[in-house]
Amino acid sequence: MLSKFSNIGIKAIGACLPSKNFSIVDYASQLITEKEAKRFSKNTGFFRLAITDDDVTASDLCYKAACNLFEKSTISKKDIDALIFITQTPDWDLPATSHFLQNKLGLSEEIICFDMNEGCSGYVQGLYLASALIASGQCHNVLVLAGDTISKITDTEDRATRLIFGDAGTASIISQIDNDGIFFNINTYGDRYQAIITENSRHRKSQYNRGGLLSLDGMGIMNFTLNDVPVNMKKLEDFTGIDNSEIDLYVCHQANKLILDALADKIGVVRDKLPFAASETGNTSSASIPLMLCREQYDSSKLEKVMLCGFGVGLACATCITDLSQTKILDVIVYE
Repeated sequence: MLSKFSNIGIKAIGACLPSKNFSIVDYASQLITEKEAKRFSKNTGFFRLAITDDDVTASDLCYKAACNLFEKSTISKKDIDALIFITQTPDWDLPATSHFLQNKLGLSEEIICFDMNEGCSGYVQGLYLASALIASGQCHNVLVLAGDTISKITDTEDRATRLIFGDAGTASIISQIDNDGIFFNINTYGDRYQAIITENSRHRKSQYNRGGLLSLDGMGIMNFTLNDVPVNMKKLEDFTGIDNSEIDLYVCHQANKLILDALADKIGVVRDKLPFAASETGNTSSASIPLMLCREQYDSSKLEKVMLCGFGVGLACATCITDLSQTKILDVIVYE
């Protein structure tokens, strides 16, 4: 689905990481030795993982990121017309955690709040929904919170998930901005819903019994990334008339280094232009795109054409091209 929203962009971005950060071996010594870890880290790019305490949730991390954002941006809490909380690890099945966050943040009661059950592509999908709300004329500023604590649903005996996922929370404010617009391409591939899944986690039961823990098809995800994601990206470039040589930076979901290097090669851009930057945090799901921007602290004045691309669980791929030259990108804070 291709679309454009005029004079809408990201006003500010902030991120929060948990205070605990473990080496791969320290976190999962039962699964990997020091020697194996060196080979694993060379391939995946993950050396350390950001991990929350048992009593810290994704909403806690997003709350801290949002508080820091309000403190350091020109948008105040009273200016927020909508709150979107993007997570696959909510505080409860019900009520929606966004309602809890509205009160905790001290936002107006005259706003709409809702949760989005999305992961890897969730941040860009959240930007799309926020842009649509603003384009409708009913909202002027939308708070998008994207965060996950996927470490809480990984199997302690499964190397494919236990060794790659970290936790993070982020906050972004989407507003009316004088720019050339924000462009989207979103695709859904529901035939491959089982590629990343927590079987028996709710009401649909199966014979596969892992008690609601995460499982993923690594090879299937690699094939998806190299076959479907580049098509999505190219269609958006064609739609906007922007060639990949004109893109200042590709900020992609930080799945792992092997996947991102292969994707850069596939679409024909140098790897420095499509970087992997999650070696010290792990794959943080919906938070990985805004987290990368906050961690790397690029000179935003040079980011006039940026492609954000989230891909994974669903399966889904959501891509946007936007101007970040006016965006305030804050340093990462640590949850205390």
